[in-house]
Amino acid sequence: MSGFLIRLFFLLLGLAPLSVPATDLVMPDDPPATAQPIPAQPLTDDELLRARHAFDQHDQTTLESIAARAQGQLSDYPRYWALEGRLMQENAYLVPEMQEFFSDYPNSPLTPLLRAHWLSQLGQNQNWKTFETQFRPEDAHQPALQCYHWQALFANAQTDFFDTAVTYWRSDAPWPDSCDPVFRQLVAAHRIRTDDLWLALRHALSRNQLRKARYINSFFPPFQGLNEDDLKLATGRPRQFLDDAPPMDAHSIRAQRELMLYATLRLAAHDPQAAATWWADTSAHLDPEDRTWGWQQIALQGALNLDPRSLEWFQQVTPQPTDAEWLSWEIRVALRQQNWATVLDTLACLPITIAQKPVWQYWKARALEGEHRTAEAQTLLERVARSSSYYGLLALEERGQDLHLPPRPAQPNLEVQKETRSLLERPLRLYRLGLLPEAQREWNQIESALTPLQRLAAAQQAFQLGWYDRSIHSAERADSPKDITLLFPYPYPSQIQANASKYHLSEAWILALIRQESRFFSIARSRTGAQGLMQLMPATARWAARRSGLKNYRIEDVDQPDTNILLGTYYLNHLTQLLGNPILATMGYNAGPLRAQTWASAGIGDPRAFLENIPFDETRDYVQQVLYNQVVYEQRLHPSLSHRLHTLLNNLSDAAQ
Repeated sequence: MSGFLIRLFFLLLGLAPLSVPATDLVMPDDPPATAQPIPAQPLTDDELLRARHAFDQHDQTTLESIAARAQGQLSDYPRYWALEGRLMQENAYLVPEMQEFFSDYPNSPLTPLLRAHWLSQLGQNQNWKTFETQFRPEDAHQPALQCYHWQALFANAQTDFFDTAVTYWRSDAPWPDSCDPVFRQLVAAHRIRTDDLWLALRHALSRNQLRKARYINSFFPPFQGLNEDDLKLATGRPRQFLDDAPPMDAHSIRAQRELMLYATLRLAAHDPQAAATWWADTSAHLDPEDRTWGWQQIALQGALNLDPRSLEWFQQVTPQPTDAEWLSWEIRVALRQQNWATVLDTLACLPITIAQKPVWQYWKARALEGEHRTAEAQTLLERVARSSSYYGLLALEERGQDLHLPPRPAQPNLEVQKETRSLLERPLRLYRLGLLPEAQREWNQIESALTPLQRLAAAQQAFQLGWYDRSIHSAERADSPKDITLLFPYPYPSQIQANASKYHLSEAWILALIRQESRFFSIARSRTGAQGLMQLMPATARWAARRSGLKNYRIEDVDQPDTNILLGTYYLNHLTQLLGNPILATMGYNAGPLRAQTWASAGIGDPRAFLENIPFDETRDYVQQVLYNQVVYEQRLHPSLSHRLHTLLNNLSDAAQ
């Protein structure tokens, strides 16, 4: 009888079966029943993209499935996205999973991102035991995590961090929400005193940081801080506030004095002369500190309004502040008036690290020349002329020299190129798959460890792929001499040439502007929503599409190089016609045409000093960099001709006549 029938017979009788020989239970030709391991398969491109899509769609089931079997190169991404998905569901109790990830991927660029998010969640949940176990000294450079760490210490009855936290309060560092319990503990312990609160409040108001000012005001006991209605009046109608305010002196209530100083600043922002007149009549009864502070704010606002009388207001401030921004604006005002003695005196007060920058070395040379100290001026100009910058160009022209582009450096050999390609394998794969933010992050992390020669090889590889922003980024960090072809590429030549010809614009100018706007990254996005190569705002793009006659325009078309360059050059031509000069059009492209018109209406005079006095730091740097780019591109496109910056600047002076 077969083994199966014997077992069935005994089961029917309710009896235990007899032991049956194994040979009776297995057919002679059956294979051995040993488990075979399934070889791990590397993560495929399709799986990686599906994981990213699942993360974007909050499809945690699919994401966890892919993450569980992810192996090999870039397998950290599905696992990272899966853990991030769980954190976003406010599941912070992931100690084994997190530790396993950190152990498996200690050098992944995702590890610090994941750690920071996890620690933040632990802090929000006040899970101090796990937080402190995982917190590392290097995490302290993130203010939010540092403040959670202080909360954890205080929860454990430790207060030896108080001095460090007070120093942090007094700094200009950001105050994330996690710092609020710490600051309130410091106030309760009288480690942040009333004078500290008033000083922080004054500085917040002077920077027009109303949200921060209201937060600081919340630390005062009832009826001791600023009155909210008075603050609103001082903000919106400062002249009425000042006219209605009772007479002030050094013994007036602190809140009223601070509101008066703030209202004076707000008035100065729109009418510095009115503020100066009012302050001259009022400040005599105040203590010297308040009187100086008021003149300091009026002088700064006058400078930002390009008011020629502001130099008189700067000179009302004694003793001179040590604040570098304030000193820089006194220098700029003096430059417009060619008051070279004041320029030199104020430059001497700048911190040495700032005074040594090309901008101030150039203007010191100009001031020395103005004071007939020619030999000293030429020595400084020679030094500045070595700088690859706008100020280097200015210095070259002061010395009567032209810009000469360096020859291409020796190219890395095949071994270096192969080695670099291997090191960049991860970001290059991510770039090929269209995961561009991830690719850029990976590139930056790897690039920091490359040798200068490897960086040049990396720049070449990015250039060949059309990844121009990384090509420029790496070429800037390679050895000198710089590779101008990589630093100043010329992609999309047919589109740029066609539109330059259509609107009678300089090719070099269009290239210079695109390089500054996006570094030729066709799907670039700014924090404010500007898009594409020429960083067009959606409303501007729609307006340009309608005015230029572009049919069937859709917002997603702005990422297409053809469309973006067409719309951007149309808008650039419009600004040129409106403002009358390419430099003013460049200013308007960045800051808006109304601001450019307002600044030009104050008078141009020396165009170099005019550009130095652009009130917005971002716009000033932008215009200067576009001008530098333009001269370099002109030299690249027309090497047999001499293209100099003074031609562009003199055209600006001519346009103002």
